[in-house]
Amino acid sequence: MNFFERYLGDTYELVDTLKNSEQGFVAVVYDKRAKRLCVMKQREQSCLPIYRTLKDLDNEHVPKIYRLFERAGKLIVIEEHVDGQTLEEFLIYRSVDESLAEKILIQLCECLAVLHAKKIIHRDIKPANIMLTEKNFVKLVDFGIARIFKAESTADTELLGTRGYAPPEQFGLFDFGQTDARSDIYALGVTMKILLGEEYDGRLKNFLDKCTALDPAQRFQSADELRAAVLRGKNFRHARKIFAAALIGSAIFFFPRGTNFTPPPEEIVAPAEEKILEEKISAPEEIPRKENSFDASTIKIPSLPQNFPPEINLPTPAPEINRPQPPQEEKSSGEVELKLFLNDAPANKDHTVYLSGWQSWARDEHGQVLFPASWHARLRVDNHSGKNLINPRLAVNIGQDKKKFDMPALANGQSFEFDIPLGNKLASPVKGSGHLQIILEAQGLPQIFLNKTFRLLK
Repeated sequence: MNFFERYLGDTYELVDTLKNSEQGFVAVVYDKRAKRLCVMKQREQSCLPIYRTLKDLDNEHVPKIYRLFERAGKLIVIEEHVDGQTLEEFLIYRSVDESLAEKILIQLCECLAVLHAKKIIHRDIKPANIMLTEKNFVKLVDFGIARIFKAESTADTELLGTRGYAPPEQFGLFDFGQTDARSDIYALGVTMKILLGEEYDGRLKNFLDKCTALDPAQRFQSADELRAAVLRGKNFRHARKIFAAALIGSAIFFFPRGTNFTPPPEEIVAPAEEKILEEKISAPEEIPRKENSFDASTIKIPSLPQNFPPEINLPTPAPEINRPQPPQEEKSSGEVELKLFLNDAPANKDHTVYLSGWQSWARDEHGQVLFPASWHARLRVDNHSGKNLINPRLAVNIGQDKKKFDMPALANGQSFEFDIPLGNKLASPVKGSGHLQIILEAQGLPQIFLNKTFRLLK
C-alpha cells in the first residue's frame, strides 16, 4: 500500500460501493475530517478539465466538487452526496404528474443554462442521472461523458451516449455536426416524455415535441429559450385564472344573490330634439300657507310625584360559577406527518437508511438479502392539517410486495400508529438497493409519500 492509498484510507471510510467495473468505480464514503458523506468516483484523466470547471461552479442543481486527485493516469473525484433518489428509481413506485414534470423541467433548464454558459455539454441526460430530493429539488449528476464545446470542431471525437436519449448528431447521423447545447435539450425533451408517459397530451407536449426535433435548427436553441417559453405558458394560465376569478367576484359584488333582472324593452325611441325644445315647462302652482294657530301655552303638563321613579328592589346577583371553558381548537401546522420507526427506534430523516450486520441475514433463492424475522417497522400518522381525514387508506410497498390497508378516520390533532412487518421481506438486492414506500390518501387530501431506500453498510 503506497502513501496515496494510505491517505485515502485514513481520510475516507467506505460506506457502500454503488458501481465497480473496468472503467472505474463509484462509492459512498464517509469523510472523517469533514464528518460528512461524500461520493468517490474514478474517472479518466481526460475528464479533468470538466471537473475543474465544475469545482469552480456554484450552482445548486449540480453536486459540489470537494477534491480532485490525479493518480496513475486516473482521476479521483470527491463530490457532494445527494440525499434523494434518481428519477429512474422514482418511476418504479410513482408516476410523475404534469405539475411535478413542469417543476423538474424548469429546474433542469436553469441548470443547463449555467453549464452551457461554461461550454459544458452533459451528453447523458436521462432519468438515471437526475436526482430528486424529498422536497422535489433536482440535481444533475454523472458528468462522465460530458465534453467542452469547441467552436472549431465539426464533430465529436467520441460517439458516446445512451441510445434512445441521445440526439442523432451525437452518433454522427445526418451530418448535423458536433454536439452542442441543443443536444442536451433533445435528451431533456426525451427524458420528460419518458416521465409523463407515451399517452401524455397535455400543455407541455408542444414544448417537448420541439425539443426532440431531429434537426437541431428546429429545436429550442438554448435552455433559457425553453425555460422562458414554459414560464410564459405558466404565467398565462395564472393570469387567466386571476382574470376569471375577478370576473366572478365583480359579478357577485354588483349583482348580489336574489337580484331580479328585468329584461329591457326591445327598442326605446327618443323624441326628436326639436320637439324637446318646443315643450313648455310650467312651474308648479304655489300652495298658500296657512298661519299656524297652535298655542303651546294652552297645553297643561301634569306634575310628577316626588318619589318618581319608584325604588325597585333588585335581587342580589348570584355568586359566579366557574363554568368549564370550551376546549380551544388545536392550532394546525397545515400538514399530515408520516414518521417511521425501525425496531422502535426513529428512522433518520434522510431518504437513505444504511443497514449493518446484514452479513448473517438470510437470503432468498436469488441471493438477495432478507430482513430477519424479528424486524418490524412502525408508522405514526400525525394529523395537523386543520381538517379531519375521511376514509384514509395506506399503501405499503416493500420491493415487489404491495399491499393496501384501511385505517380509521383521523380527526385534526389526533395520531394513528400502524405496524409494518419487515421479517423475510427484501432488504436489498445483491446489486442495488431495497425500497420502502408508504402512500397515505384520504378524501379531499393530496397523496402523501414517505420513501426510504435501504443500503447495505459495507
